[in-house]
This record gives sequence, C-alpha cells and structure tokens, in this order.
Amino acid sequence: MADDEVTIEVTARPGASRRGVIGTSGERLVVGIHSGPQKGKANDELIAYLAGELRVPRSALLIVRGATSRRKTIRIVTHEPAKAAARLRQIGRPK
Repeated sequence: MADDEVTIEVTARPGASRRGVIGTSGERLVVGIHSGPQKGKANDELIAYLAGELRVPRSALLIVRGATSRRKTIRIVTHEPAKAAARLRQIGRPK
C-alpha cells in the first residue's frame, strides 16, 4: 500500500431504507444504500456516499475487490490518509 492511500473493507446493503453507515462487522464498515445491485447502481451510490463522507472526489475511490459482491475492498487515494482514516473511524462509531 502506498503512503497516499487507505484501504477499507465494506459490506454494502443494497435496497436499504436508510442510506449511510449502519455499523461495523468485525473490521468491515456496513453501509446501507438505497439503490439495488442492477447495472452497478449500488456501487455508484456507495462510492458517491463514501466520497461525500470523506470529503474527497469520487475519482479518489476505487473498488479493488468485490465489485459484484456485497463484500468490497475500496482503495482511497488522498494526500491526507491519516485524516481519511480518522474520518472513517468517526463515521464507523455507533450513534
């Protein structure tokens, strides 16, 4: 892993009634999204949601594993990886 990236494990919940972080499962962030998995819509919504939460452009996020699965590995390329990691911990905390 390069110095300017963070890799996260995510479990997507397509078709959820509430969009956002539902919680964590082990080391995975569980994220609910409205879109269904048809034609990559859920992946697009997941990337858009995470980019907004992390305050990075959508192009900074890449699904590196699990594009057709609920369990995904996402790479975030940023000049401030510590800040992105801290934000991920913050949004992953139970409310």
